[in-house]
Amino acid sequence: MTDGHSPDTWALGARGKSPHGIRRLRAAACLLAAAVAPAPTAGQDRPLAADLVEVYRVGGLNAPQWAFFEGREPTGFDAAGNLYVLDAQAGQVVVIDPRGELVRTMGRKGEGPGEFDGAGRLFVWRDGRFAVVDMGQAAYQVFGPDGELERYVRMGGDAGRLAFLRGMRLETRADPAGGALIAQGMPSELGAMSGALEALAELTGETLELPEAAVDESGLERLDLTGEVVSATPILRAWKAPREEVPGITSIEDLRDPSKLWGVTNRIRYFEPHLLWDVLPDGTIAYADSTAYAVKLAAPGGRVIDVLRRPFAPEAVTDRIRKEVIDRELRRHDEREESQGVAGAPEFLSGYFSDMDKARRAAIEEREFYPEIQIVRAVRATWDGALWIQRRGDRPWDNTGPIDVFGANREYVGTFAEEDLAMPAAFGPGGLVVYWEFDELDVPTIVVRRIAEVVR
Repeated sequence: MTDGHSPDTWALGARGKSPHGIRRLRAAACLLAAAVAPAPTAGQDRPLAADLVEVYRVGGLNAPQWAFFEGREPTGFDAAGNLYVLDAQAGQVVVIDPRGELVRTMGRKGEGPGEFDGAGRLFVWRDGRFAVVDMGQAAYQVFGPDGELERYVRMGGDAGRLAFLRGMRLETRADPAGGALIAQGMPSELGAMSGALEALAELTGETLELPEAAVDESGLERLDLTGEVVSATPILRAWKAPREEVPGITSIEDLRDPSKLWGVTNRIRYFEPHLLWDVLPDGTIAYADSTAYAVKLAAPGGRVIDVLRRPFAPEAVTDRIRKEVIDRELRRHDEREESQGVAGAPEFLSGYFSDMDKARRAAIEEREFYPEIQIVRAVRATWDGALWIQRRGDRPWDNTGPIDVFGANREYVGTFAEEDLAMPAAFGPGGLVVYWEFDELDVPTIVVRRIAEVVR
């Protein structure tokens, strides 16, 4: 299995990358071991009862105006147990007290400081300060515990319509130390398109110079929000499965070529392991970066100080799995095309959409497979320092499987069964957790519950 240090098994999943016969033999041996290893069984888990106590719920069909949420929007707690919800549709942040009552709303739609023009993410620090990522203004807006705007931090020197690209990150968390965010680097696909994006900006009369990323999606950086412009410092580089390089998108003509566009995204193989991580209250970073069940704990400087493991082996990708995955992706593609009404596009665009559809279908069928299937699918830290680690479900593409809990002492506590408990949207003090629920009309409700002390 790949554990972030021995990428030999990857050689079987790419073309022409390992000329040495010994590496191929090692890779084959590892895959054979994974294939014959016993599948995880319930007997290997220590069952945990999902005894959650409901504290309050807000939202639903008859909710007051302030509680009409879109659903699954960013949330976070402060140390007093207040819940912050970013209502992107209304352009405001809603603060709810531990009884489920409204404390205040902050912000509105607009283009000035304290107003939101494309709010997309919310990050809450323990002292009640919070930051909103405003992609429309290409800025991080930082608010104090009283809801007043403290700082307006630009993502970069550019102020044009494409300046928000400087702030694109895969995942971001509030730094427990305050005043900063911990962010996963820019997707490498964005870097592969930087030439075309800069050319596009030039056509609109703007200047866009995307910075050379210090880390990509396999690394983490600290985003300092104490100045007028965000400052990024790399703090961790995880393992990344080697990939076969493909030509980048360097011109407007490339952007118009669907096969080149999908060629860039197709570099990522099916089941290729990717970085999963969270930040513990003391600043320790917990992350998984391979197919193995190995969750590494790194000090703030990036040095690995411990590894949490469980006795599960990754499953080898077979011809049957390959066929199931491709068939599933083609079905999803066809359903998406039908629901979006691409067939009814204006005549002058119908040819482009037809070419895009053909290129997408070809990309689905031609995309390569990583030889193993990643076990860990989510890593989350609780308010008190425990770790909830979600495994894959029964099917290779199921991300919502059982949840293993490791206590703050790093000892295995037990496992929540997949059908008993889902991963919370946010963890708070005193065992508070947030879930989104939807009724038969798909109207959302925020439900705050309390988890048992042993899993906090």
